[in-house]
Amino acid sequence: MEDIILLGLGGHAHSVVDSIEQAGNYNIIGFLDTEAMQGKKFRDYTVLGTDDSLQNYYDNGVRNAFVSIGFLGHGSIRNRIYKQLKEIGYIVPDIVDKTAIVSQNAVLEDGIFVGKGAVINANARIGKMCIVNTGAIVEHDCAIGAFSHVAVGSVLCGGVSVGERTLIGANATIIQEKKVGNNCIVGAGTMIVRNVQDNMILYGTTIKTKNIEVFENE
Repeated sequence: MEDIILLGLGGHAHSVVDSIEQAGNYNIIGFLDTEAMQGKKFRDYTVLGTDDSLQNYYDNGVRNAFVSIGFLGHGSIRNRIYKQLKEIGYIVPDIVDKTAIVSQNAVLEDGIFVGKGAVINANARIGKMCIVNTGAIVEHDCAIGAFSHVAVGSVLCGGVSVGERTLIGANATIIQEKKVGNNCIVGAGTMIVRNVQDNMILYGTTIKTKNIEVFENE
């Protein structure tokens, strides 16, 4: 069993740890986090240092690392850490919960987390560092850009396209063949029935950009 180190001890990390333990593919040696988090523990795993320790762990034979920080409203933090890991030479594996259903014809890139009971259907493509969280459904022929987050219970119907660094909130629904752009936030429970441009914030029946109302869904 290979060693793995996790970056970030927050709520999302609890799910990541659980999925790793149940799969039994990696031995978690601990977490890296901020100075304020040093010495904190989750189960038997301790925060052992900050990001500055990454090179040292790699030099001492740890080759696997996983970003256990959630989306946090945008994908930039996960983006930065992923870049740092790859520059050092780490392998950033996919962590797929054993209860998830992933088609053998789906394509998953680096560093993806797939949570409990999630479904990723045939010919879907999930970009690097995405989160497909608990109970989410990504139907056939969907494409999700890098660093995006499909939150708990959300549904992407067939042929949906989601851009990079976009959050699809809990229990949101995107109907078939629609496109959501880059850097968008689709609020919890929102239904998307037409294409959405880049840099939009959507909630309920309202779409905004830069905090200025643009239009309402029909």
